[in-house]
Amino acid sequence: MEEEELSGLENLEELWLGKNKIEKIAGLSKLTKLRRLDVQSNRLTKIENLAAQVDTLEELYLAHNGIDNEGAKRETGLALPFTKLDTLDLSRNRLTDTSPFAHLKSLSELWISGNDIKAFEDVEPIAGLELEGIYLEYNPVDKEFEYRKKLKEMIPSLNQIDANLIGGLAQHGYGSARSSGGNLVERMRQLQDVVIQKAVPETSEEND
Repeated sequence: MEEEELSGLENLEELWLGKNKIEKIAGLSKLTKLRRLDVQSNRLTKIENLAAQVDTLEELYLAHNGIDNEGAKRETGLALPFTKLDTLDLSRNRLTDTSPFAHLKSLSELWISGNDIKAFEDVEPIAGLELEGIYLEYNPVDKEFEYRKKLKEMIPSLNQIDANLIGGLAQHGYGSARSSGGNLVERMRQLQDVVIQKAVPETSEEND
C-alpha cells in the first residue's frame, strides 16, 4: 500500500484490499473521507497509519492476519481516539486480551473470534463498552462454564453473542444461527457478504 498507488482518490469512502499479501497499512494519509477499510487475509502484524481516518472511519475489517496485542496498540492505529468506529473485525489473529479496544467507546460490533483469549479477566477491559454484538467463539474462554451468561452480565448491552441472538430478539422468533444448523463461519461469511454488497453500486435497477 503506497501513497502513489492511491493518488487522486481523496474522495474515496470505501477501500477493499483483501487477499493481497499486504504487510503494512500505509499510504492512506490523503484519504480523509474513508469510512470503510478492509484489509482481511493479508500479512499484517500491526495496525498503524490511520491518523487521517480518526474522525471518519466507521468499519475496519482485519480478519485473518497476524496481529497480536502489541500490534493492535500502535499509536497511529487503534490507540487513536476514533470517534465513529462502529464495527471492528479482528477475527483469526493473535490477540490474548481485549485491552486494545477498551477506549473505543463508539464500538457496537466487535468480532474477535479465533484468537487466544483464555479467561474472563482477558475480556474485562471492554466491560465498559456498550456493545450490541460480539464474536468471541473459538477462543479458549468460550469453554468457560456459563460462558454466554457471564459475558452478558459483564456487558449488559449485548443482544448478540457469537451466532446467538439473545434477549428480546430471540423471544420474537429470531433464533440463533446455531439452532438452525448454521455455524460461526457461515454467519461471518453472511455478514461480510452484506458488507461487500453495500460497497457495490446499485446498478441493477438502472439496467432494467
